[in-house]
Amino acid sequence: MVPGRLGLALIFLTAASWSPSVVSAQETRSAARIDIVANDYAFMPLPTRIAGGPTIFSFVNQGKVNHEMSIGRVRPGVTIDDVLKVSKEGGRLRDLVTRSVGILVAGPGKSPDGRILVDLIPGETYLLLCNFKDTPDAPTHMTLGMYTTFRPQ
Repeated sequence: MVPGRLGLALIFLTAASWSPSVVSAQETRSAARIDIVANDYAFMPLPTRIAGGPTIFSFVNQGKVNHEMSIGRVRPGVTIDDVLKVSKEGGRLRDLVTRSVGILVAGPGKSPDGRILVDLIPGETYLLLCNFKDTPDAPTHMTLGMYTTFRPQ
């Protein structure tokens, strides 16, 4: 009996010392954090300098209606005027975006339960917007001014 228990203990100790250690990206390089604050039909100004690399975006809605924080990477050559024109005409914004990065939604005076981790690419242009409408016939919040762009350095 003892050799069996001893053998089992040796197997357990060997396995414990052999198992590879798992290190997440967040542990190897700490992510920057950007807190996005929405009021009705505007985002508060973003930091003047945003670095490339892992970045955690959080969101709080200080407005009186539902808002979203949608982040996308804009296609090369697309301007904010192009995006606004497509939005006003009811076109497909996704045709102007290389990658939709993530969306957080919050009710009035609320924050969502999660955050978005983005590996920002230096030199690329990112669009932050709210595409909600207050009523089906109302303009999108983006066309009312709820958008901003930024380029990580």
